[in-house]
Amino acid sequence: MNPSKQFWALFRFQAVVLPYLFVLPIVFCAPLLFMLHRDTSLNLLIMTQNLFLVVLFGGLLIAPEMFAHASMNQTGGLGMEFFRTRAVDKAVLVRAKAAFFYILILFAPIALILYSLPSPDLRVIIYSKVVRLDCLRNVPGSSLVTGAGGHSNLVSIPSGNVLIAEWYAWKFLVLAAAVQVFVYWIYPSRYRRWFFFALIIAVSVLPLIDAFSQSDSVPWNERLFFLFSANQIVSWILALGALILGQLWCERRFAQLEL
Repeated sequence: MNPSKQFWALFRFQAVVLPYLFVLPIVFCAPLLFMLHRDTSLNLLIMTQNLFLVVLFGGLLIAPEMFAHASMNQTGGLGMEFFRTRAVDKAVLVRAKAAFFYILILFAPIALILYSLPSPDLRVIIYSKVVRLDCLRNVPGSSLVTGAGGHSNLVSIPSGNVLIAEWYAWKFLVLAAAVQVFVYWIYPSRYRRWFFFALIIAVSVLPLIDAFSQSDSVPWNERLFFLFSANQIVSWILALGALILGQLWCERRFAQLEL
């Protein structure tokens, strides 16, 4: 079987044996559908508290054998025991798993972009004056508008709904690429499962860092979002470059591993 046919066969195989992964786009899409097109807090819109699911589902897809005992690997059809008994190109296997993973991860933000096109503009509430000024400086076209009761904490962002969806797409893509590299980096270690659980915990507590930000400073999540908004082309080029280089490294590393 040539690499192209082998890739599609392995890609379809992932979809058949891992149907529970299709719940991932719904988990990420549903909350935002209720927040977009409304006067919502910017911090609430751009913060993703379930990012750890990207890590968890990424591990389950890329290396499910990390979570299973030897007997489960032999009978579940997911572990490396299944692939050892078949003539599978290791690099193509890594490519097929990555393609399936990225499609699942990017489905939600792409759906949100399409959902936002009929009404792309967004108004967000920013209570902190420092954050509000930083938003006006970095988000293209943003401007202050008068909110309910005459308060000036409302910022209008042209195509803001699309921008939020693009932000999620960029963030998911960067994290997914990092998860893939991390999994293949720790793969030969006997403690790989514990290293992976440590990554899940780290990503889970990451959104809580904003709670320790000083009142006169811009929290890291907003700062990163403003940086992305002001430099979208550069951000996407760097993300795609890291994705390609990371993918090539993962394919080469996995091909050289003794399984």
